[in-house]
Amino acid sequence: MKKRMIVIPVFCLVLPCLFVQGVYAQGAQDTQDAEEQDSQDSVQQMNDAVKALARGINRKLVLEKDEKVTVAQFTYQGSITPLGTYWTNQLTEELTGMPYKSYVLLSAGQPGADWTISGEIVDVPGAVRIFTRLVRTSDQVITASFHSDLARNEHTVTMLASGGSRSGSSPVPIDAWEPDSWDNPVSYEIGEDQNAELMNRTLHTGDDEDFFLLLPAEDGRLVMETTGDIDTYMEFYDTETRQKLAEDDDSGTRSNARIRYNVQAGKRYIAKVRGFGSGDGNGETGHYGFRAYLTAPVLLPPDEYESDNDSSSAKWIEIGTPQRHTFHTGDDVDWVKFQVTQGGNYTIRARGVNTTRLDTYIELFDSNLNSIDEDDDGGEGYDARLSLRLESGLYYLKVTCLDDEPDEAYTISIEAE
Repeated sequence: MKKRMIVIPVFCLVLPCLFVQGVYAQGAQDTQDAEEQDSQDSVQQMNDAVKALARGINRKLVLEKDEKVTVAQFTYQGSITPLGTYWTNQLTEELTGMPYKSYVLLSAGQPGADWTISGEIVDVPGAVRIFTRLVRTSDQVITASFHSDLARNEHTVTMLASGGSRSGSSPVPIDAWEPDSWDNPVSYEIGEDQNAELMNRTLHTGDDEDFFLLLPAEDGRLVMETTGDIDTYMEFYDTETRQKLAEDDDSGTRSNARIRYNVQAGKRYIAKVRGFGSGDGNGETGHYGFRAYLTAPVLLPPDEYESDNDSSSAKWIEIGTPQRHTFHTGDDVDWVKFQVTQGGNYTIRARGVNTTRLDTYIELFDSNLNSIDEDDDGGEGYDARLSLRLESGLYYLKVTCLDDEPDEAYTISIEAE
């Protein structure tokens, strides 16, 4: 049986291929056109929303005469994103072009603004919502608040994609409360306990100091602390006199700062937070949290060994028997004396009874009040500790506190090693 050869014309194969390629090409073009249209629609949606917002802000501002306004950051999860930057720039452009306005716009970060416009971007079901606040700089009062909803689509999600925390060598983002300064601090509402609201901030290159305005509603002991993984340093000031009242590096957890200070109701204070080492231009940068809360003032009573404020009134302490004392005032000094009957190595400590945050300082003298040795933080935390050899004889120990307002008792102990 002969085999028959079936011949299929080439053009019968080519045409379907060309048709399929054409379909794919047209589909790709249609997809690209659709994406471009979605992008254009999204931008137009944002522009329309910004125009409406600018008109609302303008109506508020025209009531004021000769005012200076600055448009600050709009952040998403505490970070600057392309969406926030776009919104800031568009809003600035719209306000600049407003006819017959009675105010002038300052560049972001410039001092002297009477009003600050800033806000926050949040996710809501089916949309991206942008909250805008108009804040009076003199007293940080929010005089107007607006919100704008954008459709949640691929374009808006992409513009938010670079938000959130950054790590590695990437730059630390600017937080929602920038710019702030001594003359334009961020108002913080003081809490009632350690569960006070945590304000998330960043220390970043070019601006490694943050300023918090604190206005206690009643007398009490104000506790201020930072949280996070960077080494923070805090300073506390009287706003009116600019006198530094206290400062701290590592009294909080890990490398965080913590200050406790008795404050007066209605008095204005400023807490300044910076990265450790900022003074030499190489301070730590990164994310951290700040909180402040008010507790009852701590008033320690004089201990049973008072008065013992000089060597002539020093009380005896037995080696191996700790004594409990208090610094009932910030400038209280306690003296003790002890007798060594057998030469050897001895350890002398002064430490808080509850924590290692009480900053004690000890000075050791011989019977003629000649200085032998001294120590500040030789123990745990801020505890003072000396370990040395002592010969038989009479010795005096002077104990002071480097905290302005001590809030716990402490023990003095002398132990033979």
